[in-house]
Parts: sequence; structure tokens; C-alpha cells
Amino acid sequence: MAKRKENINAEPTSKKNKKSLKDTVNNDNASNQIKGIGDKPKVKEEKRRKYEKALPNALKENRKRDMKDEKGNDKSSSETEKPNWMEIKKQKKELKEKYKAKKLNNIYDVTIRAKQIGEKLRRSDCKPLERKKLILQVHDLLKSHYSKVMLTHDLSRIIQWMIKYGDQQIQKDIFSELKPTLVDMISSKYAKNCVKGMLKYGPWEMKHEIISACYGKVVKLMSHSISAPLLELMYTKYAKHIEKVYFKQEFYGDMYKQAKDKGIKSLTDVFKSAENMKSATLSAVKGNLTRILNKNLSRFTFVQCILLEYLNECSTEDRSEMIAMLKDSIVELSQTKPGSKIVVLCIWHSTNKDRKTIMKGLKENVKTVSMSEHGHLILLALFDSVDDTVLVKKIILSEIQKDLTEIALNEHGKNVILYLVARRSPRYFHPSTITYLQQGDKNETSKKPADIKEKELVEGISNTLLETLVQNTATWMSNSSIAMVTLAVLNAGSGEKLKQAFESIAKYITDSQTRIKEGDAEHKVVEHAGLHMMLKKLIQNDEKLQGRNETTFGEILTSHLNVNIIQEWIESNRGCFLLIFLLENETASTVQALHSKLKPVKNALASKTSPGAAILLKKLS
Repeated sequence: MAKRKENINAEPTSKKNKKSLKDTVNNDNASNQIKGIGDKPKVKEEKRRKYEKALPNALKENRKRDMKDEKGNDKSSSETEKPNWMEIKKQKKELKEKYKAKKLNNIYDVTIRAKQIGEKLRRSDCKPLERKKLILQVHDLLKSHYSKVMLTHDLSRIIQWMIKYGDQQIQKDIFSELKPTLVDMISSKYAKNCVKGMLKYGPWEMKHEIISACYGKVVKLMSHSISAPLLELMYTKYAKHIEKVYFKQEFYGDMYKQAKDKGIKSLTDVFKSAENMKSATLSAVKGNLTRILNKNLSRFTFVQCILLEYLNECSTEDRSEMIAMLKDSIVELSQTKPGSKIVVLCIWHSTNKDRKTIMKGLKENVKTVSMSEHGHLILLALFDSVDDTVLVKKIILSEIQKDLTEIALNEHGKNVILYLVARRSPRYFHPSTITYLQQGDKNETSKKPADIKEKELVEGISNTLLETLVQNTATWMSNSSIAMVTLAVLNAGSGEKLKQAFESIAKYITDSQTRIKEGDAEHKVVEHAGLHMMLKKLIQNDEKLQGRNETTFGEILTSHLNVNIIQEWIESNRGCFLLIFLLENETASTVQALHSKLKPVKNALASKTSPGAAILLKKLS
């Protein structure tokens, strides 16, 4: 072992070993750099460069002078003294004020004083009389200077408070001075809020003068992300009907920018008398709309009204081009009445591929759209138009099934459920809704017969609806509105699931402890007007079930009736009529079973004075 050790010690270092030793040292240095060891000067230098980039030019020069020694050479980063940040901050602030003073020229001192007063008048604890005096002081300072300071952030805020809290004379004085610059203000990030204040707090004359100031520049303002929301506000909230018409006319062509025509109320009116103008007018509208849609400003009702008129009149090619631009904005459009009509038009006239894209866009928002006042019509149009019902089940129905009860309880969501199980039934849908949806029946893309699509969609959701009804019977029978949905679901159902649903409802209504709350009042199920009507129609539907050899609701309900329940029911007029409906609509075996259960209460029934009790007694005699 000693000999071997001696040989190792005596062995000269080879070139290979030297190289590996050098690599080890290099690797150690590299790992140290990764860990941040030994790179502090580099980090300092990087921080210094970043900071200098953010400094104004004047401060950069000062920083460069500080970084040089007496001989004019740059000091190394390790020798640089710690900078005085407070001093630099102070210099930066002074420089900013200097630029501002230069920009505002001779009114800089006036603006400083106005801001000081503005700080007092904006406070919530400022008393009305004191605020009135402060507003007058600011008004005296800024008079004849409003147009110069309006576009600045701080002073435009003060003017907003003056418009809000000042009297009409102050508002008129400010408005008269700012009137020539109204269009610039509408497009300004800060000054637009003053225009909004004038619209909100100013007299009606002022509102309509602001609206009139936009004539000739409506398309330009509507294409601007800052001014578009303000123009939308004018159109929807403050504009008269004729002013809305004048706003729309500017989209129909340049000739309407200055010369308005009271007779042109919609796009069709432009070429009603002159058919040769149709092509040029539609081309102008398309150009203006494309300009706005490219800036993602389709959410505004004003734009949607123009777009809806255009889609109803344009050629098939132009419509396809517009649909391609809109198919990613479906959810946004579904929140308004014209927007939802645009989407329905897109569904009717689009290809199967585009319809698939529309459904995918809706997937994460099916619940929101189905519960929307206008958006739920989009889903009804999809159920009518899309031939691929497997895809509808996968994308749309799967989302509806996640929140069935919540959707059914909603005023608009229930229409989606009803359309799936009772498509276009006059019992549930207004004739105007049915007429509107019928417009899409002759679209070029849909080929599958409507009755087949209806059957496939019912099969796709019926069992899930019945299961939900069994699990939440009390909720699905809690008021008149959802009871009608429950009735439609039961009438569309079949098989074992329907039988389970009948069992669940029969148990619910024959439970003597069950009560339905409506406001402050409580009702028994059979005495509630809406539930009574629903149960009546459900019993009357048993004739159809008898024709299909299926278990009827009356059969199951009769099996749950006992003497105690019957005695409770005959106490009320509606309870008596429910028993009468059972006697009139059920099979002979069910009627016979019910007769035997009613015999013990026949004498008690004779003592009742209600019309229902009298009719029931006749049926039993």
C-alpha cells in the first residue's frame, strides 16, 4: 500500500488532468454566478441603467456628471456613491411643474389656486352655502380659460364638480365657453366626463345642443374607443326619436352628414324610391360597420341597430362576410334585443361549420345566455336550425343539464326548457314569438325535418329532467311559473322515469304537512290556484297515456289517497274539483277504487256548501 501511495504522489500531472482541473474551476465559477455569487457589480450596473432610462433628459445629464471623477473619467460601479434619491425625486417634480407652467403659459398660477379651492369643494363635509361660494371663486378664476384647462386630468375633475354642484347659470356659462370644443372633449380621456356631467345634470336644451354638435362626425366618434361609449349613452338615454334617426342616417352615406332627411327612418327608406341607390348605400354602410367591428366595438346598441338593418338587406355574400366577423362576439351580442336578433340571423343564414363555431363560443356561457331576456331566443333558434342534434346535445344540452333547476326557475330560462319539451306550443309561447322563429324555417342550410329534430332533442333531455324533478319535487312545485314547466316536462316524458316522477309528485301533494309560501301567505298544495291548474291539466293528460298503455298520474295518485287526505281535500272547493277530475278522466278500475275510498266521507260531503262538494256528491250518487 505504501509503495502504491508513493507512486501516486510521484506521478506528474498530465495535460488531461490539468484540463479537468480547469473545467472544474470554470464550472464552480458558473455555478456561483447562477447562485448570484460574485455578480453584484453586474446587478448594480443593470439597475443603474434601468433607472437612467426612466429619468428625464435633464436629470440624465446631472446623473452623468455625478458619475465622472475630477479628470472626467467614468467612475466604476464599485466606486459609485449611493445616489440621493430624495433629491432626484425633488428635481423630477420641479421639472414636471416647469413643463406644466410652460404649457399653461400665463395661467399656471390661476390653475394652482383653482386646484386648492377644488380640494375644498369636493369634500363631502362641505356645506351647500360654502360650496356655492367656492364654485363662484373657481368660476371667476377659470372664466375665459375653460377651453385651455379642460383636457387636463386634475382641472377637468374640478369642472365636473362645478357642473354637478353649480346652479344652471354656472352650467350655462361653462357650456357656452366649451361649446366650440365639444367634439374634441367627447374624444378626450378626461374631458369626456365633463360632457357626461352636462348630459346628466344640465337642462334639456344643453343635452340636445351636445347631441347636435355630433352631427357630421357620428361615424368617426363611434369608431373611437373613448368617444363610442358616450355616443351610445346619448343615443340610448338622451336622444329624441328624430335625433336617433339623424344619428343612423350618417351610416347610410356621406350625403347625410350635413343634410338630414326626416323621411329616412331606416335603411330601406334610402332606396325605397330610388332602387339604383341600393348598391352604393349598402357599400357605404358595410364600410362604416367594418371600420367599427375591426375595433371590437360591436357591443353598443347603436351599432347593433345599424348592423341588423344591414343584415336584413345585404346580399348573401356580404352577409356571410359579416357573419364571419361576428361569430366570436355571440355572447356579447346576446345581452341586447338587436344583438340577439343579429345572432339569430347569423344562425339562420350561416353554414354548418359556422353554426358549430357559434355553439362552441356559447359553451361556457349557456347558462347566462339562457337566462337572458333576449339571449334565450338564440338557443331556440339553434334548436330549430342545427341538424346535428348529437352536437347540440354535446355542446348545449350538456351545459343546460348542469343547472336545470336554476334555469327552470328563471323567468326567461324556463322558455329554453319549455321549447325543448313543447316546441312552439301556443300554451307556453306567445304567437309573436312563434311567428318570429318561423322566419328561420326555410333557411338554406337546414335539411332535417323539424319533427325529427324535436323528437331527438326531447329524448336527449327528458330523462335528466324527470330525474331532477324527482330529486327536487318541492322546488319544481313551489310556484305557478315552474309548475307549468313541470307539467310540460311530465307530458313529454315516458317509461319508468315518468312513473317515478308521478310517484314523487303524488307523495308531495298528499302530505298533509306540505305548504306553499307565496309572499306572507301559506297555502295547501290543492288550494293553491297555480298548482291546482297544473294538477288538473296533468290528470286530463292521462287519456293520452292510456292510449300508450302507460301508467297514469291519476292511477298513482289514487293509490296514495286515504280517508284522512280525502277528508282534508273535501274541506276546500279546489280539493273537491281535483277528485272530480279523477273520476272523469281515469280508467274504470281507477274510478272504481276511488269510489270505494270516497264512500266513508259521503255524509260529511253532504254537509259542505261549496260548488265542488255539490258536484262531487252528484258523481257519487
